[in-house]
Formats: sequence, C-alpha cells, structure tokens
Amino acid sequence: MLRRLAVLLLACALFALARPGMAWTENRITADEVRVEVDATGVAVVEHRLAIRINGNESQRTFVLKGVDADAAALPNAYVVPAADAHATTLASAVPVKLALVEPLPGPDGAPLTPDARDLQLTVDDDKGILRGAHVFVFRYRTDLKTRGLMRREGAMMLVEWQGPDFGAGLDNLRVTFAFPPAPTPPRPGGATEDPDGSSLISEVRRSSEADEIELVRTYAPEGSRVVWLVRADPRSIVGLASPIDAAAPPPPVLTPVRAWLGRAALHGTAAALVFGFGLLVYAKGRQVKRLAAEARATMRPALPLPEWLRVPLAALSFVGGLLLQLVLESPVAGSLAIVAASWLAAHGVARADASASLRGPGRWLAVSEREALVELPPPRGAPLDVGTRAGKALLFVLLVPFGVVAALLARTAPEQAMLVGLDSIAVLSIFGTGLRRAMPADLAVEPAPFFRKLVAALRKRQGAESLRLVPRVRIPTGEVDADELRLLVVPRLPLRGFGSIEIAMTYAIGLGARVAMPEVLLRVVAGSPCDLALATLSRHARITPGRKADERVFSLSPRLPTVRMTAEIVGALAARVTDADAVRSEAQRPRAVAPRPGSGARARAA
Repeated sequence: MLRRLAVLLLACALFALARPGMAWTENRITADEVRVEVDATGVAVVEHRLAIRINGNESQRTFVLKGVDADAAALPNAYVVPAADAHATTLASAVPVKLALVEPLPGPDGAPLTPDARDLQLTVDDDKGILRGAHVFVFRYRTDLKTRGLMRREGAMMLVEWQGPDFGAGLDNLRVTFAFPPAPTPPRPGGATEDPDGSSLISEVRRSSEADEIELVRTYAPEGSRVVWLVRADPRSIVGLASPIDAAAPPPPVLTPVRAWLGRAALHGTAAALVFGFGLLVYAKGRQVKRLAAEARATMRPALPLPEWLRVPLAALSFVGGLLLQLVLESPVAGSLAIVAASWLAAHGVARADASASLRGPGRWLAVSEREALVELPPPRGAPLDVGTRAGKALLFVLLVPFGVVAALLARTAPEQAMLVGLDSIAVLSIFGTGLRRAMPADLAVEPAPFFRKLVAALRKRQGAESLRLVPRVRIPTGEVDADELRLLVVPRLPLRGFGSIEIAMTYAIGLGARVAMPEVLLRVVAGSPCDLALATLSRHARITPGRKADERVFSLSPRLPTVRMTAEIVGALAARVTDADAVRSEAQRPRAVAPRPGSGARARAA
C-alpha cells in the first residue's frame, strides 16, 4: 500500500513539473498594409495595419515587429481588434496597445541583426491579453525621411526611399501607399517592376485636391529581408528640394479635363452656343405655355414672375455660368447655385382657371350613346417641350444624351465633376417637366371619358349588373353647340318611388405637375319620398345639398381614393339601396309567358 502511494505521489510531482512545458505559442504575420503620408517638410507618418494569426493555448500580450525606422517616434491611439471586426470597420472589440522602441537583438558577431533600424514592441494594454485567432494591429509612428537623406533630387524628379520591416518567414502581397502634397506632376514607381527574386510590382496613381497618392503592391517579400520601396515624385511638393529655377517659376496651372479637351476659342464658342440654345428653349417653352393656357381658358405664370425679355437671358446666362464655374473654374458650390437659379427661371408654376371659365350659364342635359361619349382620346400633340407628349419625350432624350456622355468621360478623371454634370440636367428637366398640358384645367366634356369607360366596364362585371342602366349624358349650354361637361347616369330597373338618378361627375384638382381626377357620386331623390326615407342612415356619411327642383335633395359621396374600384363600389351600394325589393320579388314570382315555338302558328292555321 505504501509503495503504491509513493508511486502516485511521484507521478503527481512529475506531472506538476512538466505542466509548464505543455504551454506553446506560434505567431505568424499574414498581411501588412502600410500608408506613408509625407508632408511638405519631408516628415512622414507611417501607419501599419498588421494582420497576425495567433496559434497556441495561452493568451499573449507582447509582440515585436523587427526593422522599423531608426528615428521612429510612436504616436498614440494604437489598438488591436479581431480580424472580423476590422473587416466590418467596427471598434466594438478594440483593445488599446502600447508602443515601445527597443534595440534590436545582436547577432553572432555582436552587431545588430537589422542595422540602421530598431524593433517596435507592441504590448496589449489588457491583463488578459489576446487569445488564438486572427487579429489586426493598427499603429502609427513618425519618421523624418528628408533629414535621414531618404529624399534626394535626381534630375527633374525626387527619389523617395523607404524600407519596410522584416517579416521573418516572408510575406505575400505587400501593399504600401505613399501620399504626397498635390503637385503638377503625378508620382510614379522609382524602381524596376520585377525583382531578381521573382516578385513583381504593381502600381496605381490616385490624384485629388488634397493629395497625390501612389499605391504599390509587391507580390512577394523574401524571407529574412526588408523590402526597399522607391517612388519618384515632384520635388515641388517638398520644401527645400525644388531647384532655384523651379522655385522662381510658378507651377503650371492644373487644367481641368474640360479645359484640356477644348481650346480657348472652342471653349468660348461652346459657351456661346449653350447660351443661345438654352435661351431658345426657355423662350419656346414660354410661348407654348401661353398657347396651351389660352386653349384651356387659364393662366400659368413662370415660377419667377419676370418679364420674358429679362427672364430668358438670365436663365441662359445662369445655366452656362454654372457649367463654367463647376467644370472650368472649379467652384462647385457657386456653380450649383447658378444651375438652381437657371432651373427656377426656366420653370413654370400652377395653372389657374379664368373667372369666365368657372361661371356657367343655363343649359340642357342630353343622353348620348357610349360609342359617342366614351371614345378613346388621341395622344396629345402640338407640345414638343412637354414631357407628356411623344415628341417631348423624344426631344428630352436627345437633350439629355450630351449630359450622359460628358459625365461618362469625366467619371474616371474627375468623378466629382461627373456627378455635377449629371445633376445639372435638372435645368433641362425644369423646362420639360413644368408647364405641362395635363397641368391645365381639364375639358370636362372630354377628359372624364377614359375614367367613365373603365367605370362602365367595372360596373358590368359586378353581380346584378343586368338590372342597371348606364347612360352617358352631356350638357349643352344655351346657344352653344359644343358640350361643356360629361357625366355618367346610373338607373336601377326597379327603383323606389321618389328616386331621381345616380350621377357620376368628375372634378379635377390642379397641381404643379398634373391634375388629379376626383370622382363624385350624386344621388338625386324627392324629399320625403320612400326613397328619401330609405336613405336616412346615409345622411350621416354624405353631403346633402338642394337639387335642381324645389323638392329635390342631392346626396353627394366621394371615394376615399379616386380610383375606379372604389367609385364602382359606392355606385353599386347606392343602386342596391334604392332598388325596390318588393317589386323585385313580385316580378320574380310572376310566371313568365312561354314563347311559341317556331312554326307552331303555321301548323295551327293549316289544321
């Protein structure tokens, strides 16, 4: 027994001594995206986004990046996040990181393994550290490239040299972006596109008003070496590197793409043609609106009530001036305000019917056939600057094509100006999209026909439609030959005593873009009749007005939505309410006469 207990204690002691040896860790750098922002004094801020995969069964707090710049000065706000959060651009799981520069480890001969460089120690500011998985360290430091002699003049250009860190086992697809102050000449790679080790170099240049950037991607970094990145940039972007001749002479102007396409004379000619063309469109639109308003016995004024001789040139000059400010003088805010002013000057407001058109004299109502009253209207014509016509749609498409072409040409070199050109088409849309024929007061003798045609089809599909009589009616003013209003009359076959008629009338609300049809159902009854008494509960939902006769009452109902379906439901419900149910039952119980068979009369006479 004692022997077994001694063996057990020895085994436990050996297990306790061997437990620390079971801990293991393994770190591997999987990617590093670097951005080197160089200011006008030659000082660069280097930002690393270092992706590390941690394998092991213990949390870690300290990591070392070998071979950073010797004069590196760590900057605050460093952190580490899981790779998933880094891809999702969220800092919810970010943990602060402390940076410390340490001397590199000596080699076998006592010399540093990475001369002219130092090591950067990354310490996770959390007692728990970070566990296994993929993580991204984001940190920055400052280095003076000009003082270290890594910026030097070579001919007309400046050669910038920066050496990256040592990734140990090598790395695929290294990415470094250099950002310089804007200059007339764009940056370009400073070395060969292929190295003896077999790696290739890919570059991309991006220019803006804030900085000139060049992105370099190297397909492979050899094991145990630091990659040297070379870039050629304009020396005028760095103070003290430009030659006396370059410093004395002003930099050449940076031409916008439009000024580069067009010469001085061509630019002036294009501007003059645009002034004439846009002014002609505004003038022609004004004449067209006046003609359409006279036909509709209405008045439609421009959105900005100015005399035509002043409004037309102001609109044309504002439109072309806005284009020049945006595309040539690079003043997008002022140019956009000028385009808005041009759109306002070219647009038209809401139509208003003349006082004489709203007053109607006496007239008589006549019943007409459906073929005559509910005829399909021909498409509108005579308004080529109206988007509601076929000619207007075709002309608008032709005028919008140049905006699309110019925006497509500017998309790669000047995306901001391309977007502005697309938005500038609002000036043309204000001409074609306002002052429309369908925004004028409607002709009540013709305009309701399409709605009534659909309403007749909907009523005839309802149950019991065979008991309804549908009759279109037109109103002829006294002394006139043309009708001024069209209505639809609905009469059930067996109505209650005192029933007059069910009429569907159309009114129109005039807005800025078009008029809206608003149907109204009118039920005419004799006051105090059985039909009027049957509609006692309807008086709470309808508007009651006097009728054409002294003893007539009119119930007015409007659908909640001006649709054919809701109007048909109201008409069907009213027709069922005013139908004499007793008369319908009596007729159903009455025996029907049997029609004689063909030829029976002849046989009887022969007999």
